[in-house]
Amino acid sequence: MKFPDLRSFLKALEERDELLRVPQELSPRYEAASAIRMSARRSGKAVLLEHISGYRVPVVGNLLGSNRRLALSLGVKEEDIADAYLKGRNNPVKPRIVDSAPVQETVLKGNIDILKAMPVLTHSQKDAGPYLTCAFVVAKDPETGVRGLGIHRIQIKGKDRVDIFLGSPPLSDFLARADAAGSPMEIAIVSGPDPVTYFASPQAAPPGVDKYDIAGGLAGAPLELVRCKSVDVEVPAHAEFVLEGRTIPRRREEEGPFGESTGYYLTYNNPVAVIEVITHRRDPVYHALAPFGPEEPVLQAPRMQTDTLVWLQGIVPPVRQVHSPALGVVYVQIDKKSDDEPAAIIRELFARPAAPYAKLIVVVDADVDITDPGEIAWALGSRVRPDRDITIKGDLPGLIIDPSTTGSEEVTERSQLRTRTAKVGIDATKPLAELDKFEKIDQPAEVNEKVARMLGLL
Repeated sequence: MKFPDLRSFLKALEERDELLRVPQELSPRYEAASAIRMSARRSGKAVLLEHISGYRVPVVGNLLGSNRRLALSLGVKEEDIADAYLKGRNNPVKPRIVDSAPVQETVLKGNIDILKAMPVLTHSQKDAGPYLTCAFVVAKDPETGVRGLGIHRIQIKGKDRVDIFLGSPPLSDFLARADAAGSPMEIAIVSGPDPVTYFASPQAAPPGVDKYDIAGGLAGAPLELVRCKSVDVEVPAHAEFVLEGRTIPRRREEEGPFGESTGYYLTYNNPVAVIEVITHRRDPVYHALAPFGPEEPVLQAPRMQTDTLVWLQGIVPPVRQVHSPALGVVYVQIDKKSDDEPAAIIRELFARPAAPYAKLIVVVDADVDITDPGEIAWALGSRVRPDRDITIKGDLPGLIIDPSTTGSEEVTERSQLRTRTAKVGIDATKPLAELDKFEKIDQPAEVNEKVARMLGLL
């Protein structure tokens, strides 16, 4: 792997002036999170907080907060991220098990105290307490032994207790089966893996597909795993921290409020786990993600934009790009061949059970840059005929983390929590019979190319 661990990636970032060091001492309660958020928004760089009050463990944030750093981790150019993601996902590489690992250089067991071992941050003003925001949970299907993992919000509820929002598969499936049998589910919580495994952990995977295999496919090499000390789970050998434990069968407790990626505080009744062993590297680094910050869109884009693009192109081939600038908002760019195609796209996104994130859908022409808010506004203002081009449909699946949705929580066939919402689809494309009337002004293509070369933009 190009970067076998977090620290080798941090070294590369610093060499490329992509890492901002913050030497001042900061509290893990609000101050560290505020420093990550402010520094990331102003500099755009990854942020290393060198001194956290009460700890000898530095904190890194905004790690993959730009496509530039994500591309570096994958060893590709920025424009090739989507292709690299699809290639890696479609060509998985099995991990290999090693007997010893850096992540087990220090082993803590007995009288576990999570907050003494790691500087878990309290992020937002009304958060119920410290939260692990980008650690991923690993578990196995109690019936098949298939391994699954994903990033889930984790509240530290006591010295050795955590609440985990397991609201989506595969881990929600595994937990449902374990609870039905009245058995605990063995888990490992991994913090600070290598950047490619971190990137792979929240991506979509078909049932039965191991995300460790996807990480290997993305890296072009097998991921090294080590068996946990107290549970039957494997974890990345070069991670910074691992928490090993078991869920309490059928136990649910109030978790939250927590300031989510939506920008709102949310509270749930979630499963409880007891941590029995903590392992970590010597001189570990703690990895944090600032919710509602610049890193989440980078992590979410392949799962939402690339997968949705591939799916839509199979139905409406002229679709060229998909972009989601915010929760619930989806822009689709199309090289339209028929005036019926935008409506078909909207219907498909309304109907697809796996697309609850698509609440406001805007379809635009190929001459509109869907990553430019000004161009989207221009298309909405000049190409939409409200009486004909706007479709609203109610009682559709919504995201549980969207506070505007209604109804009680529903559990789908794959143990995924859903609510209900109405959705809006807007056709902001040019009528094919009036293309001349809607022609966008521009300079000749050869002039634009010449000037771009002169300015060093190509």
